[in-house]
Formats: sequence, structure tokens, C-alpha cells
Amino acid sequence: MTTGLFNDKGEMNATSVADAVSNLAKYASVIQNHMSSSQSLAGKPSYTEQQKDDMVKRALQTTEGKIALGQAMALPIRRNLDYQGVARRALVVDPLPNGALAVYDRDIDVAAVVVSANGSAPESQVRGDRVHVPEFEIVSNPVVRIREVKMRRFNVIDRAVQKARQEIQAQEDANVFAALDFAADATLGGENTAQDIVDGGLTRRDLVEISTQVDRWDLVTTKFFMNIFELNDIRMWSSQNGTGVADVDPVTHREILQTGLYGRIFGADIIVSKIVTPGTVFACADPEFVGVMPVRQDIETLPADEPKRLMLGWIVSEIIGIGVVNPRGVAAGRKSQVLGS
Repeated sequence: MTTGLFNDKGEMNATSVADAVSNLAKYASVIQNHMSSSQSLAGKPSYTEQQKDDMVKRALQTTEGKIALGQAMALPIRRNLDYQGVARRALVVDPLPNGALAVYDRDIDVAAVVVSANGSAPESQVRGDRVHVPEFEIVSNPVVRIREVKMRRFNVIDRAVQKARQEIQAQEDANVFAALDFAADATLGGENTAQDIVDGGLTRRDLVEISTQVDRWDLVTTKFFMNIFELNDIRMWSSQNGTGVADVDPVTHREILQTGLYGRIFGADIIVSKIVTPGTVFACADPEFVGVMPVRQDIETLPADEPKRLMLGWIVSEIIGIGVVNPRGVAAGRKSQVLGS
């Protein structure tokens, strides 16, 4: 049986190197289209499930095929980061040209907060005209067993993309929220005072007091970041008056899945993430008044098999920086005792 790209012996049908590269590009495009459920395949060449499985297996037997599959993985991972990596909505994402430095002018004379170069604890930079944002790597290593690929128990590309996406998103969000938490506390070098949230449950008054810390600097609170436990406090408001929550404007389920946005209150978005520490709520101004995420290297995928363990794998990585250039644009509220977490 042949698929058009390979002959009966499993060899690629190509008359030259250029022809082989062209075939690999078509091959990666087919896999990418198969992975995207939102795109219609009408009007494009169709392949049966058996043909797709054969194409994946043959590609995994060559270095060129693995690279092609890796490149087919990169776009879906990047798209998912843009739509589901909620912490990116707090900062301006700045792709860096080759050789450019991650240095930014400071509009106001306040200490900036950056994530250190090893991607660990946030640190405060002294006042000055400019701030340098250190860069660090975020890496994921999705692997699958060769035996499972042979058994066709699942689509190897879909599984690898899902694992890499979840790991990279979690690492990005953890670093961004750590920087916001550091910048939102005046005792740690920030400009705003952390507010005390009623332990029994988040109230409207709590949200107003948190956002006031941002608004008093002539900024406007446009986003609240919180854990699902604090969102449940908001949901309970309807049971207190029996008339529903008029303050909250809910969004569609599709928007929730794609962006993490659950609703709007007082003109600000309510964005929920499990990475936000339970009992903590962040209020943020527009990203251009908070900070920046310089991107030195966007998603890059390389083959990383482990033959001794009979594993197929890829290294998925990016190089980014995280800096809260204006701590006045972020404030936090915290419960002294978290209930239900």
C-alpha cells in the first residue's frame, strides 16, 4: 500500500533533495490540518485514518520526518499559548528581533520587578531610567512509547502537543503570577498595599478596595485574576439575594475555554487560573501600564528520542523574560485563611 509520498518499501518518492523537502512540507501540512478541529478539510486532499497512521510511522523512522512532525507541532502549541495562557494577558508580549536587548524605558521613577535569569524567584530592580529584563528558558519534553505508537492507541502528535502545551502554560503562568504577587506588595518593594479579603468569602467591597489601589494612580483596572475558589465566592452572591448576580456579565462557554475569561464586573474582566494561589486576587491595569514579556525565541521543537527506553520524544522550548515595569498597575488582595482549598 502506498500513500503517494512513500513507495511499497517505505522509501520516499522523490527525485531530488528539493523534491524530498517539498514532500516533507506537504506531509507536515497534512498532519497540522488533521490536528486542527476548527479547520475544514473541504476542497483539500483527503486521507483515511490508516493512511495518516502509516505516514506518521514512516516519518518517525527518519530524522527528517521527525523534524517535519516537530515543525507541525509548533503552530498549534503557539496558538494555544496565545488563547489559553491567561497570564500573558497581564503583560505586553514583545517579540525580540535577533540581537535586540530586552531593555525598556521606565516612564515613572519606581522600582521594577523582574523574574531572575534562572527563572526562579522574582527580584526588584532599583530605580533608574531603564530596566533590563533577564531572559530564561521554558522547556517541555513530551515522550511516548514506541510500543504504543505501533499499537495505534492514540494519535502520537495530538498527545505530544497536549502535554507540551500544558507544561509550558503552567510554567509561564507560575512565573508571571509570582512576579505580580511580588510587585503587588508594598512590603516587598511594590507601590500598592495588599488588601485583606474577608475569609468567609470574596465580596464586592473586596474587589472595589483592591481595584482602588490601582485606580488611585490614574490607571483603570481592566482585569481580575483569581482562583476557582474565589470565583465560587462570586457565584454565591446570587444565593444571597435570590435575584441573580446583576454585577457580573457572563461570557459564552467557548470564550471561557479559549481565554479563561469567565465574566466581567465593574467593567473589568474576571479571569480564572488554577495557578493563582487560592485566597489571592490580582487587579491589573491594561498590559501596557503593567509590564512586558520579551520573547527571544518562540516555540521551537527538536527531536529527542530515548532509544534505550524505547521512547520517542521531542524537546519543546522557548526563551522569554518577565518584567513588571510599573508596579502601580497591579494590586492584590489576600485571605488570611483559605476555606475549601
